Amino acid sequence: MKQGLFYLKYSVVLFILMCVALFAIQTFANEKFDSIVVAVIDTGIDIRHPSLKQSIWINSGETGLDEMGRDKAHNNKDDDGNGFIDDVYGWNFCDNNNKLSDHHGHGTHIAGIINNQVYHNINRTLQSFNRDVKLMVLKYHDPKGCKSGVIHSTVEAIRYATLMGAQIINYSSGGMTKDLAEENAIQEASRKGILMIAAAGNQGRNIDQRGYYPASYNLKNIISVGSLNSKEKLSLYSNFGRSRVDILAVGEQVYSSLPDGKYGIMSGTSQATAVVSGQIAKYLSERSDLSNLTGQVNRFLAMQPKNNKLKDKMKLGVVLKVDNRNIQSIQFKKKRS
Repeated sequence: MKQGLFYLKYSVVLFILMCVALFAIQTFANEKFDSIVVAVIDTGIDIRHPSLKQSIWINSGETGLDEMGRDKAHNNKDDDGNGFIDDVYGWNFCDNNNKLSDHHGHGTHIAGIINNQVYHNINRTLQSFNRDVKLMVLKYHDPKGCKSGVIHSTVEAIRYATLMGAQIINYSSGGMTKDLAEENAIQEASRKGILMIAAAGNQGRNIDQRGYYPASYNLKNIISVGSLNSKEKLSLYSNFGRSRVDILAVGEQVYSSLPDGKYGIMSGTSQATAVVSGQIAKYLSERSDLSNLTGQVNRFLAMQPKNNKLKDKMKLGVVLKVDNRNIQSIQFKKKRS
């Protein structure tokens, strides 16, 4: 009798300890990701744009006051020891400084699409597990010229995103040249559980035959994205490939933010890529358990609609549509004022 009672008590204690351990693991996983951070490697972002300014990532290691009472954001010092001075919102790898202005418009447009997929219809008072989605600004190109090459800037930006804890990298660009350093940087990001959403390119060709990089690297953390029009037909400009393009998303005539508080329309696999990044970020922001990001992303993709008519153009058959409701309402209000 006593022996049976002992085993009963032992089993109860063991069960309680297991529950506490599981709770601690899940709590750690959730606290680890207070926000879902999307690193936007692009032409910069207008961080003061009214539709974006509240969504820009902030490096906590470069905020507050230093030991001399100076604002860390402007003290010309690497306060967090990551090798970058005053990188409050990200870094300009094009010119190796913290000036993130977008002289092209592409980066701001991409950021607006990502942001809008997340926040177009969220009531945070009703969704207990909603995390913020923040945009890390990583500038790799400037039409006015760069001190470093595009691939070098891209590699360094990927490394920064990995170092600073992004969960998603949006890369709405690419080229036909493979680069070992770039591939290695993405592999390192993969080891940290970071997802890269990459544009499949706008040459209108089959990239199974000749690749487009980084979308065509055979790495498990890359989702390669082609473009659809609003009628779910492959865009004429979009690259495709049953092996090297994973999914398709609407990328034609997408309305989004532009520098100087403006809005406008752009088209491309770049825009389609941003749609995917934004919708995955939104999905992750609503999950209670983020201990397995890869598993969560796979579940998200499995839930999406498929188009069998496009099965020869991509691997997964998944199609995503863009939602412009919030950003359009902002623009319409602006026109009426």
